[in-house]
Amino acid sequence: MIWFVPFIIPLASFVLQAYPRLFNRFFGVDVWTRLIETRHVRDAGHRIPRKKLEGQFIIDGYFDYPPVFPFLLSFIPTEKLKHLQGFIAPLFDALQIILIYYAAIYLIGDVRVALLAQAIYMLTPMIAIENSYMTPRSLGYLNFTLAVLPLVIFYYVHNPWFYVAGVIFSVFIFLTHRFAMQAFLFISIFFTFYLNTPIFIQAYLIGFTLAVLLTRGYYLRVLKGHLSNIYFWVCNLDYRWAHQIRGLPKENKKIEQDWVGKVNTFMAVFSPIALFGLNPWALSSFATLAALYFGWFPVSSMFVTFAVWIIFFYVFGSSVLKIKQLMPIGEGQRYMEMATVPASILSASLFFELLDTPYKNWVIAGLILVLAGNLGLILFIQMKGIINDRNRSITDDMWNVFDYINSVKGNMRIICVPHQNTTMTVYCTNKAVFVNADNPGLMRIQEVYPILRLSLEELKMKYNLTHALVKESFATLSELKLSKKNIEYQSGDVMVVKI
Repeated sequence: MIWFVPFIIPLASFVLQAYPRLFNRFFGVDVWTRLIETRHVRDAGHRIPRKKLEGQFIIDGYFDYPPVFPFLLSFIPTEKLKHLQGFIAPLFDALQIILIYYAAIYLIGDVRVALLAQAIYMLTPMIAIENSYMTPRSLGYLNFTLAVLPLVIFYYVHNPWFYVAGVIFSVFIFLTHRFAMQAFLFISIFFTFYLNTPIFIQAYLIGFTLAVLLTRGYYLRVLKGHLSNIYFWVCNLDYRWAHQIRGLPKENKKIEQDWVGKVNTFMAVFSPIALFGLNPWALSSFATLAALYFGWFPVSSMFVTFAVWIIFFYVFGSSVLKIKQLMPIGEGQRYMEMATVPASILSASLFFELLDTPYKNWVIAGLILVLAGNLGLILFIQMKGIINDRNRSITDDMWNVFDYINSVKGNMRIICVPHQNTTMTVYCTNKAVFVNADNPGLMRIQEVYPILRLSLEELKMKYNLTHALVKESFATLSELKLSKKNIEYQSGDVMVVKI
């Protein structure tokens, strides 16, 4: 076999996920939070910052993010990282696609299946969308696969090295990504009962213990931050998709949801069917179980477990989208992302099984149609939600405003409207911003987010605020009870207003 074959599709996937950043380099809200975290780790000598984070954070606190991602990025120089940040997540996802190839080769031994599994994963819409900005999700999901997949294989082949690998990467899940850790907990509990084995919950508990010991207790702070985030949304769930100033659409007919808000509303209303739009390959799990039940072709016990793995996250994700009490533990569609690897391998295997049936031509046509449809959906979402985005990106007008803020001598304490512009303002300016430094600080931020509960005048008195950074396309000065005569600087629809 030619050595570079397993790397062709990962390279194509990297290009597909990264090219929108050539047109909109500074897309994404959480990007700036990740860059700030990386800066703190770099400034602490590539270690976890132990001192309280003050200065620019008006709501101060302690560093409480899983350390692996900012630690790795802290070795990239600041300016270089700022310009490379859009290519980080696609790079880690490319490693996942390489893993899929070798996993398929180990399980099936067919290069054709392995390559098709890679292509299927690459053209899973929810994966390409998630990696559109600098996020640790792709690294967290990679660690999730490297933990759960070896444990499933160990259950059937009893090679202890697979168990060791599962335990090692379970530690990395804890130290890399909160959502992946949460999903790992749920699947570990489920597999413990479904497969009647303690190995999954053992790996989870060992991973937790080692994460605490290796970080000398720091992981407990990460866990506290994780639980604080969940509690914040328990308290504010009714306003999860509210407009910060105008409230809920049903309460204010003037509210026009942006494109991302409309997608999230669609997902909630049309769940569980809508989940298949973002990952149609999950249907392979039902087809596999149907083949087993009707005896269409042999199905291994491990592939049955793969099918159950997919269905578990499908049912769980649908439940989170529909059941209000579960919504604080994450956006339901993201749980389906934890099943994309088994779905890719099952779909590719199923395709070659069906080629030996009288429906061969229909199967080929169906595969081409779904692959082309997924590619079209990915390109459409990238154009609509990334390349043409103005609400979650730093525009030229925003850069002009940041230059002005940095030129101002003396004290400025800024509140941002919308609130999602806070961390980019912290990163790109040298002034204090009304935002929390850690997740426990979210409970104080609820005076402003997800909806504005106090007037700007009240907030000014309470926190000594001096200015508001306002995007007028999001909220008007009259809505904020601010006067045009107090505008100190304006570029386009972005303005700095004295409170």
